[in-house]
Amino acid sequence: MRKFKTFISSVQKELETERLAIDELITDNSVFSRYFETILFEKVPAMAVSSKKVYLDYLKKSDVYIGILGFEYGTVGRDGLSPIEREYRLATKYKKTILFFIKGKQDEKRDKRIRKIIGEIKDEEKGFVYKRFDSYRQLKKEVFESLKVFLRGKGIDIDKEKIKSFYKFDNQI
Repeated sequence: MRKFKTFISSVQKELETERLAIDELITDNSVFSRYFETILFEKVPAMAVSSKKVYLDYLKKSDVYIGILGFEYGTVGRDGLSPIEREYRLATKYKKTILFFIKGKQDEKRDKRIRKIIGEIKDEEKGFVYKRFDSYRQLKKEVFESLKVFLRGKGIDIDKEKIKSFYKFDNQI
């Protein structure tokens, strides 16, 4: 069976812990690692092409886009977009399965461009169901549940207790 490629998108420096937590959730879980392969830009080998081309090519080949939004927008390119917005727009264009997770509850403290993306996500007609989280542990739990739903939608029914026996969540979840 082919694995579903899962592209993890966020501002790298701001959300490094969260990015690695999702990667760990998938790669260290013997059930999830059978069905998913994570794509983290920081794990891509050095190449003699532009970083923008590399991450957009990986995104095009992915099945699932996981967007994690924090407070920072990221470095703006010549096109006026940060990598996370560019990735989100491309994931939408290519009709990827899009899962959004927003860190914290106080949107007014975020960069105005991140607030704009959140506004699009929250739009009842065109937006997405998203989850908020406060800690990387809570994020792992939310991603865990979302990926189970994704697999169920693909006709793969995984027994929840079987997954939990393979992956022990911290008691704080």
